[in-house]
Amino acid sequence: MDNYFKLILIIIILCVLSLILIFMFVAFLRRISRNKRFKELDKQREFYKNKLEKALHSGSLFQEIADFTSTPQSIKWLAIEEILLELINDNKFKSDAKELFNRLGYVAYYENRLKSSNSMTKSSSIDKLGNMLSEQSTDKLIKMLKSENTEVISVTVRALSKTGSIEGLRNILAQLPILYSKGLVSRKMIEASLIKFDVNTVPVFLEYGRTYEDPKTIASLLEVLSYFKAKEILSFAVDNLKNVDAEIRAKALKTIGIIAVGLVDFDGEQLVSLLNDPVWFVRLQGAKALGNLKYKRAVDILGGLLLDENWQVRNAAAIALTKMGDISIDIFLNTLRTTDDRYAKERICEEIEKTDLVYVLIENLADSDKEIFRQSKEILGIMRSLNFSTPLIVCSKTGTNNKIKNELALILKKEPGI
Repeated sequence: MDNYFKLILIIIILCVLSLILIFMFVAFLRRISRNKRFKELDKQREFYKNKLEKALHSGSLFQEIADFTSTPQSIKWLAIEEILLELINDNKFKSDAKELFNRLGYVAYYENRLKSSNSMTKSSSIDKLGNMLSEQSTDKLIKMLKSENTEVISVTVRALSKTGSIEGLRNILAQLPILYSKGLVSRKMIEASLIKFDVNTVPVFLEYGRTYEDPKTIASLLEVLSYFKAKEILSFAVDNLKNVDAEIRAKALKTIGIIAVGLVDFDGEQLVSLLNDPVWFVRLQGAKALGNLKYKRAVDILGGLLLDENWQVRNAAAIALTKMGDISIDIFLNTLRTTDDRYAKERICEEIEKTDLVYVLIENLADSDKEIFRQSKEILGIMRSLNFSTPLIVCSKTGTNNKIKNELALILKKEPGI
């Protein structure tokens, strides 16, 4: 009986080993086959790349189109597809590549695969049509937005953004509140796709934006609009400054702080009240926006934010004030004098040191205005005491103005921390 069990065990072990060897052998054959296919693909790609480029440069491409036809998914088909995808990113050959994708049957092939019940096949085909910039496939791609599969929807949004279709954009924007409410797509992905549309589509964005009620959708749209340098966006952003939703107020400020820069007819006063917003990230965006706009009437309130309870707001206020020039000197000095918060002092000094304001202060050491001279020297002295001395040391060694060098030497005599 023992011998019988031993025999069974040996047979089992041999079977397992045989199976392992078979799997290894199959994997080895598959690898050989794959390598052979890749080598053939490289060979075909090199051949047809040269042939396509010659035909493109000679203007005889569409007379020789029969040379580039092939069976779908054959090595020749895949090689030509890869070449055309490279050419389509070159503005010089973009229109020819798009036309070839259509005439060689690639567009029709991948459109047909959209009917597949397999979500991976469907997603891959959608992505291909997007990369081929197939605007003619817009109607078929729009239908994919109705899918319940998150990957299919995500790929469809990206594909439609690549084609640049206005109709595609309209359908994405129409579906946006539903997509967000159901959590079918990530907000970051949607925003990254929408910013790829041309600035000329801004009126379409605004058209839909004015109909939205969902806070998440409005905030997302404002984030997208902040990437477009279009003046007509400002009225939409301003309209949302008093929205009850804090994220919308913050996004509106961010958008204004980017788009309104350099516009002399924009009234920055309408942003100032938001520096007192109860929500910290709204105050943060308010400080950034007014700093970008260099709105000097806000310096006093920005000065108050140097002691804000939130460190990010304090930093944003300091950065904003450094953009205001000499007018901010008195604000910085007053805060440095009156606060016992060493951290707040260090953040102020850090922003002064990181920007050109520190060199303005150093140049002021030779200013004939005694008040500007006194204030600048006092701030530089405080910076020295907190160990923000690098610009002072450099200028004391490399400067050409003896009066400034002498004043810097006096400031540097005092050791940090004293």
